Amino acid sequence: MLRLLYVFMNEYGLNPFKKNLQGDHVFLTGAGAGIGRLMAIKLGKMGCLLSLSDINEAGLSETKDLLIVDGVPAANIMICRCDVSKLDSVKDAAVQARTAFGPVTLLINNAGIVSGKSTLDSTEAMIEKTLFVNTISHLYTIREFMPDFEAKKRGHIVTIASMAGMSGIPGLSDYCASKFGAFAIDEAVRLELKKSGAYSYIKTTCICPYFIDTGMFEQAKISFPLYLLKPQEVTDRIVAAVQQEENLVVVPWRGNFVWFVRLLPT
Repeated sequence: MLRLLYVFMNEYGLNPFKKNLQGDHVFLTGAGAGIGRLMAIKLGKMGCLLSLSDINEAGLSETKDLLIVDGVPAANIMICRCDVSKLDSVKDAAVQARTAFGPVTLLINNAGIVSGKSTLDSTEAMIEKTLFVNTISHLYTIREFMPDFEAKKRGHIVTIASMAGMSGIPGLSDYCASKFGAFAIDEAVRLELKKSGAYSYIKTTCICPYFIDTGMFEQAKISFPLYLLKPQEVTDRIVAAVQQEENLVVVPWRGNFVWFVRLLPT
């Protein structure tokens, strides 16, 4: 019963033992649209310092405008173009982030792409791009910002993976492979931190949602009881997971009406 109550409180952000994120320096990839934009807005309202990156500069500027309209001080927002699939671009963005607000304390690897093509219909270029953006970029950013976490004795790595990183889906072989990889990176880094003793102050959270209604999965065939997740619901769950320092969060259904499926400890 206690576990039941704990999971219920986590799902609705009611856990009293949650981390205060005010003043945290967030480096967020893929902030130009979708849940990246929604996370930026939610974290900005919570008082975080935002280093927002995306390859889509127009979308990134729109995110900044929306933040300011919602009352987030412009002084708390830094935007920069970043192609996470290229190491030099990640390093340049990291320099801009540190120049703006100092060491990063919360890294959110959110940028992602999907081709939606079968294995034989996928091109070599698309396969490579999917793996670089959805997987290898996580190693780039983690390696770039881990020294900040160690220096400040505070850090959190958030991996936006997918349920497609836990089970194969036809027509998404490259995407599934990339998300399996992101999932594995999160787990391996967590174990490295525990082995080194740094996990007491550097946390990791892996988010594995079902398909989200952001436009990326318009062609997906959905059947009951699964539904396209609402972006705002997923965003709220991600931020709650960060505050509660959860290791793994699986978001399979809309509206939390079957949240009891996640009663087992993770």
